[in-house]
Amino acid sequence: MTAEHSLDEVFLRACEEHGNRRALVGDGEELTYDQFAGRVRERAAALSELLADDDRRVAIHAANSVDYLVSYYALVIDRRLPLLVDAQFGALELQGIDDSCGVDVYLTDRPDTFPLPATTRTVPGSRLALATPVRPHPRPPAPEPHPATATCRFTSGTTGAPKCLEFSHAAIHSAARAWADGTGLRAGDRVLCLAAFTNGLAFNTSLLPVFLTGAELHLYRGLPTSGGITRALRRSRATRLVAFPLAYRLLTQAAEPDHAAFATVTRAISAAAALDPAIRSAFHTRYGIQIADYYGIAETGPCTFERDSHRTTGLGTPLPGVTLRIDADPAGRSQVHVRTASMATRCLNVPGALEARTGPDGFYATGDTGSLDAGRLHITGRIGGPINLAGRKIDPTEIERVALALDGVLDCVCFADTDTRGETVLHLVLSGPRTPRRAEVVKVCQVGLAPYKVPGWVSVLEAIPRSSAGKVRLSELKELLRTGAPAHDR
Repeated sequence: MTAEHSLDEVFLRACEEHGNRRALVGDGEELTYDQFAGRVRERAAALSELLADDDRRVAIHAANSVDYLVSYYALVIDRRLPLLVDAQFGALELQGIDDSCGVDVYLTDRPDTFPLPATTRTVPGSRLALATPVRPHPRPPAPEPHPATATCRFTSGTTGAPKCLEFSHAAIHSAARAWADGTGLRAGDRVLCLAAFTNGLAFNTSLLPVFLTGAELHLYRGLPTSGGITRALRRSRATRLVAFPLAYRLLTQAAEPDHAAFATVTRAISAAAALDPAIRSAFHTRYGIQIADYYGIAETGPCTFERDSHRTTGLGTPLPGVTLRIDADPAGRSQVHVRTASMATRCLNVPGALEARTGPDGFYATGDTGSLDAGRLHITGRIGGPINLAGRKIDPTEIERVALALDGVLDCVCFADTDTRGETVLHLVLSGPRTPRRAEVVKVCQVGLAPYKVPGWVSVLEAIPRSSAGKVRLSELKELLRTGAPAHDR
């Protein structure tokens, strides 16, 4: 790792370069770059006093805030390892992370309701608190992170627990540089980000790129309602709006659109889930702004961006340092492969998972099917893998594991279904001598899992159709559900 790729030096050098420019706005305050760096250094000193030398792995379990960013960069400067954990993760998810990743301590904005039994300590000058889980039994030995790892992020896979991806200093810097250069992010930009910092949409577009260029990052708190987004746009006078497709659907449905609030917006950026062409068209008709899609993979960082505002199909062309290739898989499907300078090093708690999908030439098999047309990427489908629900990746195994623990449930399957509005919904199908009602399923899921993992639909079948190898025959299952053979409890 070279000095110019050290994340703490990259951040502090950017703050020094941009000095008196406004860097961060949120929670009723605003910080210049000088003030931001000063606050980070103070927090680093406070955490160094509170944490033991061997408290290296610090998981941040909190919602977006100025405090979050100050704490994140403070951990980087103090040479700790920040693990960015979804604020909605519940006890089961956190316990899985705690056991498999060797977390030493958590920074949380919910010390009184932290999902795991823990002792808490306040952090001077911060709304976040340190939470050390009470562990009655010794944990299994945790794997050692790669020496170059600067930050860990989590994504769902097929293991039944969140996967911990390790990203090096160089990879994070490369991703930020590629985004800034490839999308034309400049010092005069004001970025309003609606995504959680744990999500790739925010991590790749906002967490470092904004500060490298001397732009402003404006934070959003609360539910993404059309009114809330519009008010935030008015306050920030944002030039860029970073949001999931759901936000754009809500804005197109607003009873009285506030056109003035969008007067400064030059880029509306969407990613992480497919954007309905009808929503894209309606948003452009209503606000005069074309939504720009970008394609990224948790394991590889940002890959493509649509620079041409007149394009309404496809996901754009590769960002700097990105190479795309379409290869046929054993079943003859055209799978997208990507190689970037911002790829994860490995998966901390699932050894070999990343390597198994990365070829000797460094190309990662994304699991997406697609094509390239004059260099522009088009995605046509998905080969297995996690469920994409409004930009969040969900491993159905996690939900199935909870359901199988219920008395009387012998078999179950969770899959992505589509409701009457065309939106993705989690559909859990149960089978057994005593199948619980939806309320019981919802209650047990709410106790241990993030709210977005609670099934929207619950159905019952006498038996779930499976192949001789035990694989669910999904087409047959859906036909049984369609014909009304099972009893539904939605």
